[in-house]
Amino acid sequence: MFNFKKVTVGLLVIGILAACDNELDFNELVDTPQQNEVQDSPQQNTEPSYDAPRYHMTGGWTNGEYYIMINGSSDIKGTAKYILQKIPKKGKEKVVKHMQLTESTGNKLTAIIYSENSNRTSFLTLEMNKEKTEITITMPNEKPVTYKKTDIMPFEFNPEYVWGE
Repeated sequence: MFNFKKVTVGLLVIGILAACDNELDFNELVDTPQQNEVQDSPQQNTEPSYDAPRYHMTGGWTNGEYYIMINGSSDIKGTAKYILQKIPKKGKEKVVKHMQLTESTGNKLTAIIYSENSNRTSFLTLEMNKEKTEITITMPNEKPVTYKKTDIMPFEFNPEYVWGE
């Protein structure tokens, strides 16, 4: 009895498929694009390429008077956060700013700067040249300052600089 049901169902399926084959004309099928063809898509890839300035802004920058060190990290949520240290040519004073990028347009980045000890925030902009060898930083209420990429370390720029303080 069980085999009879299997045979009957199998014959019905074959019969239905045969009936469908008679109605389909494979010559009239619409051409569908192959998977490897390039498609015009209204959606843009939102992930920045490696050419995006944020991948090139970390490291040391100098303008002769000041040395800027930008270090990056990500928090648990994957948010990119940066620490900007501004070290003078002479003396032990340094300015530490914490940054979180908010927007990127071309070679221009906008970031929120904040202090670990305060709720005060403000914006700054960082703009890189096409070659990614210069960065112009505009702090609130200050004129833009351009720095050049450097391979020297902060203690080479300022022998009085002390790491980690």
